[in-house]
Order: sequence, then C-alpha cells, then structure tokens
Amino acid sequence: MVDKALVQKWIAETGSDASAAVPLLQAVQNEYGYLPREAMNIIVSETDISASQLFGVATFYSQFRLEPVGRHIIKVCHGTACHVSGADRINTALRQSLGIREEEEDTASNGSYTIEDVACIGCCSLAPVMVIGGETFGNLKGADAQRSLKKHARQHGEFLPGHEEEISEADAPEKKSPDKRKKEVRP
Repeated sequence: MVDKALVQKWIAETGSDASAAVPLLQAVQNEYGYLPREAMNIIVSETDISASQLFGVATFYSQFRLEPVGRHIIKVCHGTACHVSGADRINTALRQSLGIREEEEDTASNGSYTIEDVACIGCCSLAPVMVIGGETFGNLKGADAQRSLKKHARQHGEFLPGHEEEISEADAPEKKSPDKRKKEVRP
C-alpha cells in the first residue's frame, strides 16, 4: 500500500515540473523497491508531469523497475569476459533453480530471488561471475551457480520454487533400520 502523504512530501521537497521526474521516481523506488502504479498515479495527478512523460522516464532508465523485486537480488555479470565464459549458462541454471519459465520474468514466483543482468561486476579474472547479497561467486559453471544459490537459500530460510524439496545427507533425519521380520503372505 502506497503512503500518499509520503509521495506528496517528496513532491513538495523535489518540485512538480518535468525535471522532478527522475528524483521522484528514485524516491518511490528507494521506499518500495519498485514503482507501484498507485505511486505513479499520485505523481501524475499532483504534478505537471504527464503519465506518458513519467512512464517514459521509468522505462528508459534501467535503474527503475515496474514490478516488485525478490527479497534477494542475484546479479549475473554479462561483461565481455563473463559473456564469453558462459554467463548465459549461469542465467539458464539459475532460472531453472528458481522455476522462472517465462523469458520476460526475472523473479521467482514466491518473491525470494530476482535475477538481474549487469554490464560488469569488475571481477573479469573470475569470469563468469554472479553476486548474491554482496557475496561474489566466480569461475562458475551452471551447477556451481545452482549450488551457491541453494546454499544462500538455506542460510536465509528461502525456498527455491524450481526445485522439489531436496534433503542432503547432512540435513536428512536419521534413517531407521528396515524391519527385518518376515511378513506372512497368504494366498
């Protein structure tokens, strides 16, 4: 739910002409993590910025998101070194782990993780590279990326919707020994 008074406060502080579009959108996104339509409607109705101007700015700059992001962001580097070393395979493996099937989607259905392609992370010698929550993982293959994601998910209590519940040997409850008694078989 968007706090109308808060958006009005930003308008009062920033201004109401077209030059205020970027700072207003930044304030909204900093508060909500994306640009809720309700907040954009408040800006349009209470400033001199038209809906087409505001939407144009919001879709032009890659920093703005029109949809909510996951609780955790996975940044996958697609700079030259990472691209030629298999960044696309990293994306494919992560999307599989997160159950993201549609090409235009980037967030797991449960809101746990969002995959974000970035131009460069600055770790070219570790290509291909991804970052989850400030932790950098390099020299990845698809399976490495999936293991790193699973580990991060376990550490943060997240469920990966693209995987059936997997229990490692360490996490499995003690196995009971099988019942050795013979069962009577009747015709």
